[in-house]
Amino acid sequence: MSSLNIFSPKRLKEARMSRGMTITELAEKVGVTKQAISQYELGQSSPKAETLMYLVNTLDFPKVYFYGQDEEEATGNTFFRASSRTSQKLKEMQRIRVKWVAKIHSYLEQFIDFPKLNLPDTTRFEDNEWDILTIEELAILTRNYWGLGDKPISNMVNLLEKNGIVVTALEINDNKIDAFCQTREKRTIIILGDDKKSAARRNFDCAHELGHLLMHHHIIDDQEQLSREEFKRMEAQADRFASAFLLPKEAFIKMVVSPKLEHFRDLKKYWKVSMAAMIRRCYDLGYISENQYTYLNKQMAFRKMKKKEPLDDVLKVPSPTLLSRAIELILEHGLKTEEQLIIDLQLSQKDIEMLSTLKPGRLNPKVRNINDQVVTISIKEKD
Repeated sequence: MSSLNIFSPKRLKEARMSRGMTITELAEKVGVTKQAISQYELGQSSPKAETLMYLVNTLDFPKVYFYGQDEEEATGNTFFRASSRTSQKLKEMQRIRVKWVAKIHSYLEQFIDFPKLNLPDTTRFEDNEWDILTIEELAILTRNYWGLGDKPISNMVNLLEKNGIVVTALEINDNKIDAFCQTREKRTIIILGDDKKSAARRNFDCAHELGHLLMHHHIIDDQEQLSREEFKRMEAQADRFASAFLLPKEAFIKMVVSPKLEHFRDLKKYWKVSMAAMIRRCYDLGYISENQYTYLNKQMAFRKMKKKEPLDDVLKVPSPTLLSRAIELILEHGLKTEEQLIIDLQLSQKDIEMLSTLKPGRLNPKVRNINDQVVTISIKEKD
């Protein structure tokens, strides 16, 4: 029997979890018992046609999705830049989303020649602990490998995409997750939170995830295995890498001439890094004392700069473009229509647009010419 005719229990569970619904919630919306949903997800029974349509409409997935086969699974780790208290439910929702991003990218690769993954060789660090010196060394190595010199990086998203990392931005709707990354068999993916509109924060998030990819990709199989102390240490290491990568020591300190907030505001225009991150970098490098560091942070809090800094509404937030441009190229060259893309990917139009950073409604089927939609009639000729 063809796999296309076999209902996939795993796909149902995935669809439910991606919408953040419990078994009980889904059962109530569909009008069946929670035991029935559980049996569907365990493969003990399959939904009847009427129930399946309720599932399709409730979860907003095309029917074919529930009969599809799973693609490649993650082979590396998923590192969430998140609070250790972030719920497992939320993390699982995001893991499913990154799986779909990989699915979309894999599909687009049939038509598009994407940049190859281009990361520096880090084997020389394998026997070392990630202390301050080795992290600083790794940041310099990566800058040199990509030919960045000691100049500011205005668009980290573009830099990652150019070097073969798949990047997308999603409305995560939870302040406990800023970004996360995952290594898969054929590609590396970074998901950015799209909730906080700040170019400086986005650049730092990208550099932080790059740090995880370079330093921690082989350490564990699952982030959940980490103790709270281990989690904090790895996050601190990724933060230190991001600071060192975005603010190279010699070039940055040479420009810091005053430990005043106004000066850090001016530096932000040049380095495209948050004032908070630059102040921390100065403290880490011993340029300002602990008392100065504490005072500056209190000043930022007093001026309500912790959530929104000066220039956050001025500096343009860099956005991922690779997936959306790939889809536009496919459509422009007539390789696929909007309808065919949606059918092939077996995801809802809304999900494809969101995951590919397309504008909502971009994949709406094009309206055919009115002449193709009406019966041709004409006036009778007189005898």
